[in-house]
Amino acid sequence: HDGGSWARLHRGYPDHRLVERILEDAGITLLHNRSLPLAIRGRELALVGVGDLWSEEIDTAQAFRDVRTRGGRVVLLSHNPDSKEQLGPFRWDLMLCGHTHGGQVRIPFDGPRFAPVNDRRFVAGLNRWRGRPIYTSRGVGSLGSVRFRCRPEVTLLDIALD
Repeated sequence: HDGGSWARLHRGYPDHRLVERILEDAGITLLHNRSLPLAIRGRELALVGVGDLWSEEIDTAQAFRDVRTRGGRVVLLSHNPDSKEQLGPFRWDLMLCGHTHGGQVRIPFDGPRFAPVNDRRFVAGLNRWRGRPIYTSRGVGSLGSVRFRCRPEVTLLDIALD
C-alpha cells in the first residue's frame, strides 16, 4: 500500500520497489504475492502475503502457488480487509489486516468516522467472515495524526497449530 497505482495518485511512490528494497536491506522478507513455509515445534504453517487491493496488485494464483501444508495452518496477510471476497476461494485459516487505523475517530453511538473500507464490520478487532477469522489491527499510525476514542495498538496473537 506504500507504493503502486493508488499511492502514485496520492503523492506516494509509483510502485512498491523502493519499499521492497528498504525492507530487503533490513533483512525483512516482503510477502508480496508470495508465501513462506514455516515449521514451528514440528507443525507446519504457511504465511501468505498479497499485494495491495487498491492498486489492483493482488495476484491470488501467484500468492498461493507454493502453499503446501499437509493439513497445517495458513495465515493470510492482506493490508486491506476488503480483499476477503477476492481471497475467499483460497484456503486460509486466519487473515491479518490493517489499513483502517481502527477508524481513527470514533463518535459515541455512531462508530468510526474515517474507515477506508467498504465493509465496516471489519474496521477493527477479531471478526468472522464465512466461518473464518479476520483480525484487523488498529495499528499505531494515523492519517493526519488524529485519533479520537481509538487507541493505537500493537497486537500479540497466539495461533493454535493443532
